[in-house]
Amino acid sequence: MSAIDGYLGDLDSRMIGPARAKADLLAEARDGLVDAADAYRAGGLGEAEAERRAVADFGPAELIARDYQAELGLRRDIRVLWELIAGVPLLILAWDLARAFADWSRLGAPPSWYHRAIGVADTLAVLSPAVAVAGLLTARLLSRRTAGPPVARAVSWSLAAAVGSNLVAVATYGGATGLLEPARLLVSSPCAALSGIWILFSMRLTVAARSFGRTTA
Repeated sequence: MSAIDGYLGDLDSRMIGPARAKADLLAEARDGLVDAADAYRAGGLGEAEAERRAVADFGPAELIARDYQAELGLRRDIRVLWELIAGVPLLILAWDLARAFADWSRLGAPPSWYHRAIGVADTLAVLSPAVAVAGLLTARLLSRRTAGPPVARAVSWSLAAAVGSNLVAVATYGGATGLLEPARLLVSSPCAALSGIWILFSMRLTVAARSFGRTTA
């Protein structure tokens, strides 16, 4: 095994993340190492020594892997934000359509506190993708001036706020409805199915947002 292959294998073993994103980063590292080794060979060094020096110049694997892991976390955070931006509005629209075809009259008129609670949940649900969009725009603006931790922090904070807002909205919907009358959760099959889908989607976003040990310092 060549020094470059061994180094790249070490980097790979130290990173956690989507295979495609890891492959992209490792390909970039390989290109840089090969170019450096070619330069050393052009200067008269043998192949093994040229690769050894290229690896030494690139930096310790544990430090490079730490930087790459932060990049993987940033890419994953951005992907989750886009999923939230697309998914939450779609669920809101689908729920409103399903609710329009349900027979609510047999359940009676809810008290005023229920309307207020649902109003808060509606606001939080709409706020969730709005925060996600704001986070992506902020990260894009920051990336034009700097890179690394400031961009990662902007994305991480917006992701936490957006996912948290969506979770509170879902909990408020379910909690208020369950407290008032659990039968409202099952007023129709489409409403019950969408409620379950929204809960599972929210859990998935939460798990994804906590993955990869993002660095915000």
